[in-house]
Amino acid sequence: MKTAIIPNLTREAAKRVTLAICRELEKLSIEYCFSEENKEFFPELPERVFEDKNTYVKNSDIVISVGGDGSMLRAAKTASEHNKLILGINAGRLAYLCGLDADELELLCCLRDGKYTVQQRMMLVAEVFSDGECVYRNICLNDAVFTRGENLRLIDLSVKTGGRDIADYLADGAIIATPTGSTAYSMSAGGPIVEPTLEAILLTPICPHSLAVRPCIFSGDAEFEVSVKDREEYKKPVYLCCDGGDSFVISPESVVKIRKADTKVSFIAIKTDNFIDVLNKKLENKK
Repeated sequence: MKTAIIPNLTREAAKRVTLAICRELEKLSIEYCFSEENKEFFPELPERVFEDKNTYVKNSDIVISVGGDGSMLRAAKTASEHNKLILGINAGRLAYLCGLDADELELLCCLRDGKYTVQQRMMLVAEVFSDGECVYRNICLNDAVFTRGENLRLIDLSVKTGGRDIADYLADGAIIATPTGSTAYSMSAGGPIVEPTLEAILLTPICPHSLAVRPCIFSGDAEFEVSVKDREEYKKPVYLCCDGGDSFVISPESVVKIRKADTKVSFIAIKTDNFIDVLNKKLENKK
């Protein structure tokens, strides 16, 4: 067995936790590797563990992400691209997506012994079309967010599914989320919490200017079309942001299409806590 470790070295505790993971894997005779880009941060480790950044994940069996939920989101997409299992180890404050905390590294023996389950998580694909041409495409594990950015005016969005109008949102924005993303921005905006292994798509408005507008849950096979209404009083930039990454400006001439992605992420679950237990624990720690 070989593991590819992807640490978020912007986190203060990540290097310490990563080195502890390496020591534990060595005890278990589990091979590990890093991208060559991490070499300068770990002079303590032998040179052989640093491999080509384009192939080290492909040549591994399991991906280990070290950091918080943001780190896990980025690493999960990489793991999915190469059809690899992924385990998140928390080196942050709050991590719904991570399977182990930094003080539970002794449980890494379950990787060697095969004592874990695999949870399949759906993802979304967001595509922006302008004049019939796809000008932007991204994959989301958590959510695709339409937001006003620095503009303090409301934005006016039209949302359709199956060719039928769902609603026009005069709001600060809207979130289209997966069940995994239901405990992220969507939850903060008043959206429902959904068991993460379900196949469903959530639509959550952000501070809508109407009491009649409410969050909705759709089938995982639903396909959405979102456009910006071309109204003079709301002519300000609208941004599309996938999983908290870089934003893309949406023009009134563009149409954004969002649907279930063809690929999934395979999360390793070592502990036997169910979703509600984990959720209650995380929410309690957040108080």
